[in-house]
Amino acid sequence: MKKKFGYYATWNPGVPLKLGDIGTLNNNVFTRLAGLSDRGIDFEVRTDDTKTPLEHSSQGSVSVTTKLSGTVAPQGSSLANLDVGIIAELSKENSTLFKANNTTSPSIKDNIKLGEQILNLYREGKWNKNWVIITELVEAETVTVIISNNSNSKIELKANANIEAPTIDIADADFKFSTQFSKELETKIISAEELTPLFKVMGMKTRIFLPPIFKTQKVMAFDLVTPESATNKYKDEIYFGYISGEERE
Repeated sequence: MKKKFGYYATWNPGVPLKLGDIGTLNNNVFTRLAGLSDRGIDFEVRTDDTKTPLEHSSQGSVSVTTKLSGTVAPQGSSLANLDVGIIAELSKENSTLFKANNTTSPSIKDNIKLGEQILNLYREGKWNKNWVIITELVEAETVTVIISNNSNSKIELKANANIEAPTIDIADADFKFSTQFSKELETKIISAEELTPLFKVMGMKTRIFLPPIFKTQKVMAFDLVTPESATNKYKDEIYFGYISGEERE
């Protein structure tokens, strides 16, 4: 998901997130600890009024079949000939089917000012250098997320409303999908409403260079940074920027 959209995926997808949430990032999973308001920091929000769909499927391992009313159901399907539904098959472990409808991406308006405030708090000993902040969110009206547990995963969904529609959207709550059959799925969220499935984070970073030998000894450049060194020795070597997962492992 991060390679596709440049965002981290919210895990569990149903966990509500907000701009300004403070937390830690471990194995690409964000754990909320507090909010910027809890640290006395206010911010303006840059709104986004353009609603767009987002869709991603693991390449070569996800197959989606639409079943319309009156058509013959695939052999072995639990859907009847008069049913309207969707069949999704995922042929590799950890394959993902993701669809979000009517998404917007609000963000913190002034990240330069925010960065200055965070660095000042750190120099005063009031900020943990490993904390990150959600500075941009994807908010979606409806979301479907399906993740396979092995190489033979499958789900069959039956539409219980809006069955006269010319097309079927797996993330559209108007279809009121029910699960007729599923197997070997790690995650199954079907047309859930008002979720924040994706986000970006920013936090403290460093330009300090260490020879590769230090990494083999599990010594990272960030380990050298302290509130005192951030005030003098490394004053120009720390900054506020977007965080990748590797920087917080």
